[in-house]
Amino acid sequence: MSTTNELIPELKKAAEEVKDYYKSNPLFKLPFATAAWSFLSFVEDYTLIRSMEFGNLRDRHIQSSEFLVELEHSLSWLIRTCKPEGQVPFTFNEHNYESANDLFELGKKYESFVFVYTLSKQNWIELKVSDFTIQPTGVFFEFYEYEVYNILIDANLFVEASSFVNFEEFPIGAIERSLKVVGDRFHYKLNPKMVSDTITFLKPLFDRIFMLPSEWQFSRYSLGDFQQVFQAICAVAHIHRRARFIAMKRGCEAMGNLDCLYVLTCEELLRRIVRYSGISEEIVKHILDDLTYGKEAVSHSELAMRPLIRLNTEVFRNCATSMGMFLTRAEFYCPFK
Repeated sequence: MSTTNELIPELKKAAEEVKDYYKSNPLFKLPFATAAWSFLSFVEDYTLIRSMEFGNLRDRHIQSSEFLVELEHSLSWLIRTCKPEGQVPFTFNEHNYESANDLFELGKKYESFVFVYTLSKQNWIELKVSDFTIQPTGVFFEFYEYEVYNILIDANLFVEASSFVNFEEFPIGAIERSLKVVGDRFHYKLNPKMVSDTITFLKPLFDRIFMLPSEWQFSRYSLGDFQQVFQAICAVAHIHRRARFIAMKRGCEAMGNLDCLYVLTCEELLRRIVRYSGISEEIVKHILDDLTYGKEAVSHSELAMRPLIRLNTEVFRNCATSMGMFLTRAEFYCPFK
């Protein structure tokens, strides 16, 4: 049994074994850029398929929130364990794809493990080891107070905000005219008007997301500056998501997996966001820096606050597909709802 803020030796040993089990996944033998790209490209396919299972916005919002939590451990393991740098692969590797699937499923399971161990450390439940199973004891899970966080978040607010935008009316003509599909690859030319039109289309939604005063000033930029940059990034993400769907309809093989993540160099990302947002380069740099995952210390739940993931010193990635993921060639990755 667990004692006050302490675990018995058997539970400590089990915890260490579970904690280190992820290192057996083959992705951790790869450099970070390669492993992270492989993992995130799988995740894009996963969210694309899963999003098709939910017809209403409320379920999709809940799915999005759960999805960010499901990614946290896997991404933290990758950035902590893999050797830095590496290159983004541009050929499909079935072995890496399967390893990414295994890692994603392990990350989801590990969240439940962390949950019960946290409760045990706080003496809210007791744990015991029985053969190869860790079993919680007590009546904690017979009540639902631990779900209070989910109850406080009103998913209907997201549905209400989204109701101001009819996504079926999104102007896809410019994307369709620019899009080229060759085998399992797709490509299109992004331009300022395309981004501007998308921001205008999504503005009713943005206006309800940003409820705090835009004139609020922080140490390096205002909330209004942040909103302009955020809108530009989300517009690019939304365009890329649409482009992938169009490419799939045109018969792009493997659902366009190799281009599912939008990839740019860091310099190109900065240049584009400055151009699309109308915000100065210095301020955009500060905002992108604050949005970069693992910039300083990697902490649990950081992904929701820092959705840009740097894959190597050259490439930024921003994630923008079914769940809103967009990647840039600097190599940063960024999942947005």
